Amino acid sequence: MPDVEASVRFYTEKLGFDLIRLERETVSGRERATFAIVGVGNAVMMLADERFYVRGGEGLATPRGVGIDTRIVVDDVDAMYRRATDNDVTIVHDIGDRPYGLRDFIIRDPDGFRLRFAAPVS
Repeated sequence: MPDVEASVRFYTEKLGFDLIRLERETVSGRERATFAIVGVGNAVMMLADERFYVRGGEGLATPRGVGIDTRIVVDDVDAMYRRATDNDVTIVHDIGDRPYGLRDFIIRDPDGFRLRFAAPVS
């Protein structure tokens, strides 16, 4: 079960996202974050407790996010790259100028999702 609070810390502390919304509930006798919204620039991400994705009491057949690569366009991709490397974020694909007109790099978040940060090549 993903830890929403750990994910919020990852995005806000390591990548500089803003915390837009945080919801807490008592689950199994313990209060914890179950939903959050974080954002950077015009990009917004929703982080939810795994139990919101369970159907009919059964777990998921495959992990969410497998094969998904989300692009987030930022004003300064080099600054985002420096921030990620300075904070020991897992870099999956190093930064570079691509033939499709973007300078980008890919990270993996604590839940295994791949995020591609990009900016137009100037």
